[in-house]
Amino acid sequence: MLDSIFEKLGLKMEHSDVYLALLEGGIMPAGNLAKKLNIPRSTIYGLLEDLAKCGLVLQNEKNNVKLWQAVDPEKIKTILNEKINGLEKTRSGFESMLESLKKSQKMDFMSPKFHYFEGADEMRSMLKDVLLYNDLETELCWPVKDITRVLGEEFLHDFNIKRIKSNIGIKVIWPIDKTGDVEKDIFLAPGKEVKREVKIAPDGVDFSMGYWAYGNKVMFMSSQAENFGFVVESKELRQLMKTQFEVLWNISNPLQLDSEAAKKFSSEVGEIYDGE
Repeated sequence: MLDSIFEKLGLKMEHSDVYLALLEGGIMPAGNLAKKLNIPRSTIYGLLEDLAKCGLVLQNEKNNVKLWQAVDPEKIKTILNEKINGLEKTRSGFESMLESLKKSQKMDFMSPKFHYFEGADEMRSMLKDVLLYNDLETELCWPVKDITRVLGEEFLHDFNIKRIKSNIGIKVIWPIDKTGDVEKDIFLAPGKEVKREVKIAPDGVDFSMGYWAYGNKVMFMSSQAENFGFVVESKELRQLMKTQFEVLWNISNPLQLDSEAAKKFSSEVGEIYDGE
């Protein structure tokens, strides 16, 4: 857990190992720390210097020996708050100049029409493209059971909170043998309050690759077996997929509503944004 927090500060797992070793072992010279962690001494010095620049370790000297000490863990919270405040100021400054940047943008260029992604991390990044939009109605043919395995429940939980906040509605068709567990994963629940309609494809209509049509784009995502995805930007393809989707939607069966799951997730979304 600590290494993921340090990553947000621009540090690596090795930095968190050094910090924890000092926190648990107390003040010690770099040589002792290198032995404790089985890391070359030259590497330890580099890691300690990085931590010192971030204000996470302190250096003292006794009998001409440099000693290192981890700062109080409360300092990490302070550093994170400072970073968040700095990013907020940067975002505010950027938003104030965004319109002027758009006006000065030269438009005689061709935007990329095809983007390829491979592996779970890249596919998570691919999915976040949807969140660049607001107030949007979208359509999905989504083997949700397989895609949840690829992207992970935690990611999809957080993603759907942001989707609802951005007022992005979805109509989604699940194949009958790859449906989601709404009671367990409440972020999959259908309902007006969570901006999701779900239908189950007719028996015999099976698919292990899904697509999401939104804006002027169509996103395709494979199962864990092939582990890749791509986004195509094309008005014509978007319209074609929407037309095909409506045909399948009209012959599919509505998922039985789990109003309690939808209400629970909607309440969770509200609590998060009310606390901001």
